[in-house]
Amino acid sequence: MPTALIVRHTERKSTAARWLSAMALVWFASGCLAPPSVVTHDLLEPLARQALWLPSDLDLATARLARAALMSAPVAQKERGAEVVADTLVNNALEDLRAIETARAMASLVPLAIDLRNATLDNPIAYRQRSRELRKNPGLDSRISGRLDRIIGDDPIRLAKRRQFDSWHRLWARSFNAISQPLGSSIVTGFVLAPFQLANSLVHYLADFSNLEPLSTTDRQALVLRQEFLRRHPSTEQTFELEKMNEKSMIRLAETLALRRIRSAEVALERSEPALALHQIRTAKKVLDAHPKENVRLQSRVEQLETKTSIEISEQSRHRLRSLKAVLDPDEPHDAARALARTMLTRPSGSRDLDQRLTDYRMVAKEDGIEITEFIVALRQHENGFDLKARERLTKLAGMKPAQDNMPRHAKTLIEDAWQNPYGAFRQLEGRANREELAWRLAGEWVRRTRYPNLPTPVAVLIDTPTIAMTMVLAPLRAMTSPWTGSPDFRRAPALAGYRYLHKFPEGTKQREVVDWLYDYEIDEERWGRALRLADLIPNFDSTQRLELVEKTADGRLAQVDRLARRDDRTSVLSGVAREFPDSEGGREAGMRARAEVSDASAQRIRITKGFMLENPSVAGPDGLGLNPRLLNGDDADGELHPDGILLRGGRMLEILLVAEGADKEDGPESRSRKISKHRLSRIASTLDEAVQRNSLIDIGARQTPDASRDVYLERAGLGLTETIDQRPAAESTHVYQSLRERYGLVRGRESILPFDLVFRGSLGDFSLGAFPRWRPPRETPDAFLYR
Repeated sequence: MPTALIVRHTERKSTAARWLSAMALVWFASGCLAPPSVVTHDLLEPLARQALWLPSDLDLATARLARAALMSAPVAQKERGAEVVADTLVNNALEDLRAIETARAMASLVPLAIDLRNATLDNPIAYRQRSRELRKNPGLDSRISGRLDRIIGDDPIRLAKRRQFDSWHRLWARSFNAISQPLGSSIVTGFVLAPFQLANSLVHYLADFSNLEPLSTTDRQALVLRQEFLRRHPSTEQTFELEKMNEKSMIRLAETLALRRIRSAEVALERSEPALALHQIRTAKKVLDAHPKENVRLQSRVEQLETKTSIEISEQSRHRLRSLKAVLDPDEPHDAARALARTMLTRPSGSRDLDQRLTDYRMVAKEDGIEITEFIVALRQHENGFDLKARERLTKLAGMKPAQDNMPRHAKTLIEDAWQNPYGAFRQLEGRANREELAWRLAGEWVRRTRYPNLPTPVAVLIDTPTIAMTMVLAPLRAMTSPWTGSPDFRRAPALAGYRYLHKFPEGTKQREVVDWLYDYEIDEERWGRALRLADLIPNFDSTQRLELVEKTADGRLAQVDRLARRDDRTSVLSGVAREFPDSEGGREAGMRARAEVSDASAQRIRITKGFMLENPSVAGPDGLGLNPRLLNGDDADGELHPDGILLRGGRMLEILLVAEGADKEDGPESRSRKISKHRLSRIASTLDEAVQRNSLIDIGARQTPDASRDVYLERAGLGLTETIDQRPAAESTHVYQSLRERYGLVRGRESILPFDLVFRGSLGDFSLGAFPRWRPPRETPDAFLYR
C-alpha cells in the first residue's frame, strides 16, 4: 500500500476514534446528569420467617395470667356495698408475674398486668376505683395512662356533675363578659359613655334570660347520665339522692317540652292553621299531665290557648258548612245543577253542550246563577290556558258582592291562593321582596326578627333601639360593603312562584315576562345551569352568550364532583355532563374524567401517606408493610416514595406511589401495583390498627375519623378474608391516614391554660375600640346535639 494511502487511512481511524470517544463521554455525562429513574424492583422486602424461640419464665407467667383472666369469675360478698375482689387464680398469676425480676425491669409490663387483673372485676364502679389507684403510680407509660384516663372519665355521676358545673360556668362567663366588654370597649370613646354602655349591656344580659329554657342542654345531659347510672346500679348509697335530683329535673324537662309545643301552637295560629295548633296544645297537655301539681301557670296558659283554638276551629267549620249550603238546601234547583255538573265532568270544557247547560242553569237559578256561571266560565278559561282572562273574571266576581257570599268568597280564595294563581303570587311576592330588601338595607336583620322572641315585641324592640338606630345610620356604609359581605336571598319566594307559573302555564300570556325575570335572577345568583335552561325559552338568544353559559354550567358541575365521596355518584355526574355538553371543553374534560373513574375503580381506596409512615415506622417496617427502606431515605437517586404514599385497593392489591422519573414531589406520582400475600396484608392491618390506637391514647388530636367501610375491610384483612371482594360503591372507603403535620400544619394551635382570652375589638356599629378579657364558656360535648 502506498505511503500516502496508509497515512490517510490512519487519519480516518483516529478521527473516528475521537468521535466515538466524544459520543461516549457525552452519553456518560448525560447519564450522570439525567434525573433518577423509578425503582421498579424490590419495592417490598421479603417477609422474614418467624424465628423459633423457647418461652421464658416471663412468657409463661404472662400466658398464665391471660388464661386466668379469660376464665375468671369475679367474687363479691352478698352484703350491700361489699368490695368486689378478683378471682383467686388471677391474683395468684399476677403475684407470680410480679415476682419475676425481668418483669420488674420492664416498666410497662407490671402496670399492664395490674390493669388486666382490674378489668376482670364485674363492676364498673370497682374497676374505676382500682384504675384511679393505679393511675397514681409514677412513671406510667403514656399509652397505659391514656387508657386509664378514659376509664376513669367514663363515670356517669362524675360526668353528670361536670355537665351541671358547665351550666354554672356558662352563667359565670356571661356575667363576666357583660361587665368586662363595655368597660374595655370604652377606651377610645372615653369613660363618659361607659355608664350608658354598661347599663345597655346589663339590660341585654337580663333580657337574654328569656331565651333560656327551664332545663338547659347541659342539665338534660346530666339527667340522662344519672338515669343511666341508676339503671345499671339501682341500689347504691347515692340512689335516694339521685332519684330526688332526677324528679326535679323531670319537672323542669316537662316545662321545657311544653313551652316548645305552646310556642309552636301560637305560630300555627298566626298562620291560620288551628288544627296543627290544637295538636301541639294536646301534646303539651299530655306532657304536663305527668306532674299535675306542678307548672300551674303553664297549665292555665295551655287551657286558654286551647279555648282560643277551639273557637277558631269552630269558625272554620261554620264557613265550611256554609259553603255546602247549596248542596244541602232542598230549595235549590237540583235538576239543572246536576245536569250542569254531569256535563262538566263528562264533556270537554269547550263543548257546546256545556254552554247550553250553563244557559239553562242561569235561567233557573236567576241571580245566584249569574255568579255561579261566571265562576264556571272562569274555571274553563283557566283550564284552557287563558290564565289572564280567568284572573280578570275572578277578580270582577270577587268584587260583585260582600266576601261573605259563597261565590265571591270562592273567587277571592282562588285569586289569593298561591298555587291556583301563581302569576298573582309572583307579582305579590316580588313586591314584598323589594320592600323586605329595602328594609334590610336600612335596618339590617332587625326588620326580620328580634333578638328576644320570647319577650313581648314592643319590649324586645325597645331594648334593641340603640343598636337599630346605629344600624340605620350606617346603612350607606353597609350598602357599599354588601357585594363582599353578602346578603339574604329575598327573591327566592317570587322565583318559586315564577317557576310554578311556567310549569302550570308553559304557554301563558306572561311567560316571556316571567322567563326574563327568572333569567336575571339566576344570573345574579350564578346558577348557570338554570340560566341556561331559561335561555332556551328566550327567542333569538345570543349564541355566543349561550356558549358561555354552557361552559360555566359544565365547569360548575365539575367543581361539584370533587365533593362527592362515592365513585358511582362521581361517574354519574361526569357522564351526565359529557352527554349533555359534548361540544364544550367542560364536557370533554368530564368524559375523560368519567373514563378515568371507571378505569381507576377499585373495591377500596385507603391511602397511607408517606408522612404517616415516617411518624409510625412500624407501619412501613418489616413487621408491617415491609417497604424497601431506600424508598424512605430521602435520596431521589435510588427512587423515592411519593408523599401520597401507598393505596390499599381492596382484596390483596397494593399500589405503591413513587416519584415519577424526571419529576419532583409536587407532581403526580407514578404507581406500581403489587398483589401481596395474606400474611403481609394481615400484618399491615394489625400494625396500622396498633399505631392508630397508640397515637389516640397519647394525643387526642391523633384520633382518626370514623369510617365503617374502612374498619370492615381492615378487620377482614387481619383475618385473611379478603378473597371475596365487595365491589359495591357503598362499601368503598376513601380514608386517608395522614401525619399530624399533614393534618394540622407546621404548628398545631394549643388552647391557652388561662380561662379567658384577651380580645382586641373595633366596631363600626357603635364606633368603639377597646381591649377586654372575655371569659371562655365551656365547650359543647360531641353528643350535645342529641339533647337540643
